[in-house]
Amino acid sequence: MALSDELRLPVGEARPTTYYDGLVRVRALVVLLLLLVAPMAHATTWVDVEVTCPVCGATNVFQVPASYGTYVFQDRSRFQYVFWPATTDKFLYTCRKCHLTAYMGDFEEIPDDKVKALAAMLEREANIEGDVLPYYGIPMTVRLPIAERVYKILERDDEFWCEFRRIQGYHLELAGLESEATAARRAALETSKRLPRTKQNVFILASLKYFTGDVSGAESGLREAESLRQESPDLDRYLAQLIDDFRKELLEKRALD
Repeated sequence: MALSDELRLPVGEARPTTYYDGLVRVRALVVLLLLLVAPMAHATTWVDVEVTCPVCGATNVFQVPASYGTYVFQDRSRFQYVFWPATTDKFLYTCRKCHLTAYMGDFEEIPDDKVKALAAMLEREANIEGDVLPYYGIPMTVRLPIAERVYKILERDDEFWCEFRRIQGYHLELAGLESEATAARRAALETSKRLPRTKQNVFILASLKYFTGDVSGAESGLREAESLRQESPDLDRYLAQLIDDFRKELLEKRALD
């Protein structure tokens, strides 16, 4: 079963870059369109799918989204520019045998010329104590470091690493590891400085400053982002609303505390 044919979201040409290059693309434009045209509600549901590991050949049972409501795109994680399903414990697949770990959209897309290096690394550095079934029962704090090693071998670019560190920070904070979450976000912040200064990227930079304790830097970054125009009018409007929400929900409330 080719996962990439199952759940590709119907997005248009104008869309921001997020963290999926494969199966599920969570795009801010999709967020905007869903909020405008779809009714609220219905819980998210997931279904099982069998996936063959490209490294060791083991058959795994993973889960893919079957249904969801627009509320998933209104979660406060949007202020970190982290969107569902990356906020769940199911989006990071781990092979039950070799422990290959990658985003759900990347798992089956491992290049052939990377398999040998990945197999060697996984044998050395991907030990998981305890049960590995179901895969989402493995703590994210265990899976994320393995995924990090995988993606280093896959040689991803700065855009990817900025996003990976934001997702990492989200899950580390969720696990109560505040200092580790801050470290991940600081790494994302440094990477974000090397990205083109688009409205989207400047918002991400401002967000990371806020979540690493630089409130004045966040305020300055939001002003700069507000002054920029994204090429896509839809994305530009989405980001403008996000900036406004960020000020009201985080900065103004913080000032009142």
